[in-house]
Amino acid sequence: MKNFLDKFIYTLILLSIAAIIAESFESFNLRFGKYLSAFEIFTYVIFSGEYIYRIIKSSREQSWKSYVFSFFGIIDLLAIIPFFLPFLISIDARSIRVLRLVRLVNIIKIGRHNKAINSLITVIKSVRVEVGVTMFTSIVAVVFAGILMYYAENETQPEVFSNMGQSIWWAVATLTTIGYGDIYPVTAIGKLIASSLAFVGIGLVAIPAGLISAAYVEEVNNNKRK
Repeated sequence: MKNFLDKFIYTLILLSIAAIIAESFESFNLRFGKYLSAFEIFTYVIFSGEYIYRIIKSSREQSWKSYVFSFFGIIDLLAIIPFFLPFLISIDARSIRVLRLVRLVNIIKIGRHNKAINSLITVIKSVRVEVGVTMFTSIVAVVFAGILMYYAENETQPEVFSNMGQSIWWAVATLTTIGYGDIYPVTAIGKLIASSLAFVGIGLVAIPAGLISAAYVEEVNNNKRK
């Protein structure tokens, strides 16, 4: 029964996300808008029922607080708030439309019902310290390179590197090896800074990727032994 419920909720979450995407297509929404609205109400009813069920189950096993104040308990509450809030307080149509976007938290709920995602979360937790150090180092490198680039390029390209915010944006795009090409250096010093940051970026991006990959392989092997 539990497996059936998990699969049903999992499928409903995926369909709910698909409905959110479908609403953005005006022609589709004009033809099937009333069905999408009916399906939205249906999902809210089911998710509300699931929320109440988990509170009751939690109160019997431990305490209702252990679920209500847990990560997924808060996510479950956020997922149903947009439906009930208009009945409790008076809000305009624009605010209701924005609130409906909160349904996107249902994406996070997939983690509870998907074993692969749960494994990935476990993996990330196991290497969170190492990844955190890498992220901090990346932020330092981005800010430092952005400031240097501002002083190197501002005089030559005042309209492009007009402030340090623009320079830091360039540093983010370069460090992550995305390189949009909307902002780029033209001076010799600027090109030297860009080249240095690019090499640093390759290493900093590879470190967390390698850590997560190794931890994921270990987690998969551990699950196979169970």
